[in-house]
Amino acid sequence: TAQTATEDKGSLAVCLDTMLALEGIVGNTDNLLSQGKIAREILEENLEDARVLDLTGCSLDAILYYVNKDIPVLASMNDGNAVLLIGFNELNTVLMDPLTGGTPFKKGMNDSTQMFAENGNRFITYMKE
Repeated sequence: TAQTATEDKGSLAVCLDTMLALEGIVGNTDNLLSQGKIAREILEENLEDARVLDLTGCSLDAILYYVNKDIPVLASMNDGNAVLLIGFNELNTVLMDPLTGGTPFKKGMNDSTQMFAENGNRFITYMKE
């Protein structure tokens, strides 16, 4: 479900809440983030039957393995915001960006590769155990 970031709830919290909601977990991650917890910790504490993976430094091609398994991948941006990588085809990735209203949109594969690389290829996802 598309959600928009607000002054009270940043894009990282929206992305984390979306990931948890996919697994049937309702959370208020904004509160946890304000307490100093990081995204990986929040996912580890809430996804009991999954292994949280910090895939920082991995290429976009490697990350698409998880997206292909219908597991969203959180990408952290240099400005502190986040987007979710939720789909792809040969030409495009499908992203959910809470800053632009949360409605999924396509971004060219080359543009996506460049954007994620410029932001340090900082990815977090999970695998169900």
